[in-house]
Amino acid sequence: MYDTQAQDDFERAYWRSMWRSLIARVTGRNNELLPFDAVRRSLPYRGQRDLGLQTVSLDRIVGSVGRYRDFDRAFLPVQRETTDRWIRISKARYQDVPLPPVELYKIGDVYFVKDGNHRVSVARERGQVEIDAYVTEIDIPFRITPDMDIDTVLAEKAYGGFIQQTRLDELRPNSDFHLTNPAEYERLREHIDAHRYYLGTELQADVSLEEAVLSWHDNVYRSLVEAIEAEGLLRQFPTLTITDLYLRVSEYQWLVREAARDTLVDDEARAEATDRMADIYRQRVVRRVIRTLRHSTWIDTMIRDREYAAFLEHTRLKELRPDAEVLVSLPGKYEKILHHIAVHQYYMGIDQQRDISYPEAVTSWYDNVYLPAVKQRLPAGRQ
Repeated sequence: MYDTQAQDDFERAYWRSMWRSLIARVTGRNNELLPFDAVRRSLPYRGQRDLGLQTVSLDRIVGSVGRYRDFDRAFLPVQRETTDRWIRISKARYQDVPLPPVELYKIGDVYFVKDGNHRVSVARERGQVEIDAYVTEIDIPFRITPDMDIDTVLAEKAYGGFIQQTRLDELRPNSDFHLTNPAEYERLREHIDAHRYYLGTELQADVSLEEAVLSWHDNVYRSLVEAIEAEGLLRQFPTLTITDLYLRVSEYQWLVREAARDTLVDDEARAEATDRMADIYRQRVVRRVIRTLRHSTWIDTMIRDREYAAFLEHTRLKELRPDAEVLVSLPGKYEKILHHIAVHQYYMGIDQQRDISYPEAVTSWYDNVYLPAVKQRLPAGRQ
């Protein structure tokens, strides 16, 4: 009796796998188990540890070490070469014969069968939800989830490399830096390297990679991401990640400032930046982002705010005159003000026949040039 039941179970499982294979071909969905060796070789490796005996959800077992061609993604048998083994295990289950725990590797949130593929297959066919397993965890710097196919998993290699270099998963664990194009992680790393260079120049000191990563995230990336979220760009472009949008917006900002060439940011500068971005990116969704940015006033506001922060940092005006406010209405004007201060420093040196320090020039310009000019423009009651 048990032989017949087990044989029927196998036939039912086998033909279900045939239907799943047909549906997968029609829909284009991947129906294959993940090959452990291919996944393991392509991902950054931090070590492994024995987790001992655990109870594991069967739907999180998505791959195999050596039998990934014998079963489909649901662990249904796709060939008849091991029919006898499958039937023996199924028969043992009907007879309540205790079977040893399977052996699994855990990577991220998913599991790969090291030993016990047929036991997993029979358990799933019988509607079992969990299985006992001895688990060895492979430590990687990101998550792999049960819905990922092999292409998606392999695409995580670039992300894993970026995370391993920057340690952002440890330093800022609440931020997500995924990009839709794995090739762009190198550009993201270039942003950090550029920030590290300018930070070192500004501080006149060597800046460690960790210091640069934290400063870039907290002072550059996070502020721009918050602006992107506030403007609802993620809702407008749901196929892009927040870090995709960070790259596009930051590059657009930079091209706008380059196009302005030390003058005010105007429509001509925006048009030139838009054209240059369009030459770089051919994807339709990115071009839609570019058009949106060209007509967004918040970009100008953000550029202006960043220029003001850079102006205050360069001049130390808030340290020299804590109540000082030097506000402008358009991007590009702070560079002109810095030029005015430099000219003022030059003529002070000529008048006084000595070298004038930059802080002295800043305070003199603010007290003797800027404030009088502002007071002249204010109504009498506001002076």
